[in-house]
Parts: sequence; structure tokens; C-alpha cells
Amino acid sequence: MTTVLVIEDELSVLGILRDMLTVEGFDVITATNGQIGLETALKQLPDLIICDVNLPLLDGYGVLQKLHDNPTTTTIPFIFLSARASRSAQRQGMDLGADDYIPKPFTREELLSAIQGRLNRRKGLAQHSAQQLEQLRRSLTMALPHELRTPLQGIMTSAELLGEFWETLDRQEIREISDSIRISASRLHDLIQKFLLYTKLDLATHDPEEFHRWYGQVTERSDHLIRTLAQQIAHRYQRDGDLKLELCPAHVLVSEKWLATLIKEIIDNAFKFSEHLAECQSSVLVKSRINGEVWQLAVKDRGRGMTPEQVRTMGAYMQFDRQQYEQQGTGLGLAIAERIAKIYNGTVTIKSNVGLGTTVIITFPTRKAEQISLKSRLS
Repeated sequence: MTTVLVIEDELSVLGILRDMLTVEGFDVITATNGQIGLETALKQLPDLIICDVNLPLLDGYGVLQKLHDNPTTTTIPFIFLSARASRSAQRQGMDLGADDYIPKPFTREELLSAIQGRLNRRKGLAQHSAQQLEQLRRSLTMALPHELRTPLQGIMTSAELLGEFWETLDRQEIREISDSIRISASRLHDLIQKFLLYTKLDLATHDPEEFHRWYGQVTERSDHLIRTLAQQIAHRYQRDGDLKLELCPAHVLVSEKWLATLIKEIIDNAFKFSEHLAECQSSVLVKSRINGEVWQLAVKDRGRGMTPEQVRTMGAYMQFDRQQYEQQGTGLGLAIAERIAKIYNGTVTIKSNVGLGTTVIITFPTRKAEQISLKSRLS
């Protein structure tokens, strides 16, 4: 049964609301002042709250604010009742996060329509969240065990070889086994670091103080940084000839550390999800340009591409067609890039066509844009 909390200090109105909702099949709990209403909401966790604005001890705005400050009650639908029907009063309630505002006097139909609308919306959001959670669970189930198991298996197998055949192995064989352990351990270390980095960035985007600390940093001559990183990645994949660079000098409003992180993730993905092409055909193009006050970087590969639905649902831990394609990952690369872009007022856009490849477009403000912004603030 759906539980509705009614907070109303006028006993006659409270009685009407209680009787009306009880007849409609709701489980109704009541409170006659804001403080008791707040305590009841925190204890009972109702499915919906109807609250008068003018209440003793704590007014309706105060109740709503405190409920929204508490993670356990912040999503409970909240409907204001008030004789103050002015636009400013309604706006104040909506600005605080109220879901609806019903002026007194109201009809039975108005009240029930508002309640049902908010309950339906909450149900829809809950279903969407459940679907997203299930998708995340499936993605984690597919991505994490594979990404962790592969390097661990390499380390374990190499260690077993050393333990069983150490007396008969020559120096070259020992060196090869040692290299295998080192490569697997490095892959495992990089994976853990990537998880930690994503968590740090995700927290920063939700913490205003941490968010603010990242501002005011500039990468000088971004083209030099990108050229060096792109060539290193191409060499690591033994595909130096697959890389084509078209870069312009630019001072970009993002720290060199985080721009380097973003660049490595995007270009590494471009090589990871594409294959070597015939001679004279570059499979990865990295191109930068300045468009007005915005610096733009495009990383284009000629891999298998993605469908519009796959692009739309891209996110952390999301990978597609894992059963069909071995070369996969955790999906954290693009998610990390998006978090960095968000912190520095940039954007990340994905354009993809199945069978033709994917282009990731990154934008950041330039130093010129910063100077223009400063000049406008001083004028």
C-alpha cells in the first residue's frame, strides 16, 4: 500500500485530506507541525509527502530543505499546499525542489491528479534506475573478471613455470618468463590506477571545493604534448605507420597532467579498437584546430564502430559485443575523458558508424577565451 504523509496544522483540512486519501486506498500518516512532520518523514520514509507551507515550529520550506539534505529522503515526491498562490511563492517552492504546488482551496480531482502524477513519475524513475543498475551489473560481470583475470593468469602461469622448471631453464627462458610477469603486473597496476582515477574524477565533479581547485591551469603548446603521447602509444602497439597527426599550436585551458591523461585514454582506445590497415592508409588520425575561442581535438579510427544506441549508452564499465570481440576493456577510458572535460568546461562528443569507425571530438577553451572573459569582467 502507498504511504502518504500529510503535514498540516489546520485540523479541519488535515481531516479532509486524511479521509479523502484513505477512501482512495492510501495509507495515511499525519503531523500537525513541521518539526513532527520532518521527524515522521525520516522515521517512516513515506512514498509521498503533502505539506502545508505555513506551519508552526518549522515551515514547509524548512521541512523540504532538510529532507533534500538527507540522502534517504531526498527523492521522496513532495507536494506543497498553500493559500499563497502567487507566482513568487510557487517559484520559491519549486526552486527548493518541490514536485508540485497546489493552491488552497483545491478540488479532489486536482489533489488526486497531482498525487498520481508524482507517484507515476517516481515509479518511472525507479524503473529506469533499476534498468541502469542491471546494465551496470551485467557490464561489471563481463568486464571486470576478464580484465583482472587475464593479467593474473599470466603472472600465475609464469610463476608456476619458474617453480617447476627453475633447475632446467636457461637464462633466455628465465628472462622471457620474467618479462611476462612484468607485463602482466604492469597491466594489472594500470587497471587499478584507472579505477582509482575514475573514482577521484567522479568525486571531484560532485564536490564544489574540489571542483574549483582544478581551475586556472594551462597547457602550453598542446601540440607538442599530443605528438609525443600519440607516437608513444602507436609505438607500443607496434603500429607507428598507422598514426597520422595534423596538429596546430594552442594554449589550452586545462592542466597538462589532466590533458595528457585524457589524450592517452582517447588515443589508446583508437588503437585498441582498430586494426592495422594496408600501406599508405592511416587507421588513426589525430587532428587539432582552433575554432574561435575553442580548441578542438578529433581522434578518428577506422575500427568496427558503434550503433547509435551503443553511443547513447556509453559509460563507465560499458563495453559491447564482448562475446564477439576479444579486444575489450572496462569502458573507463571515455568516462575518464568526459569527467576531465566537465571539470575544465570542455566537451567530449562521440560520432560513430558501424563498420566505418569512431571519431571522438574533444573541446576546451583556449587562453584567448580566458583573456576575453577576464577583460569582460574588468570592463
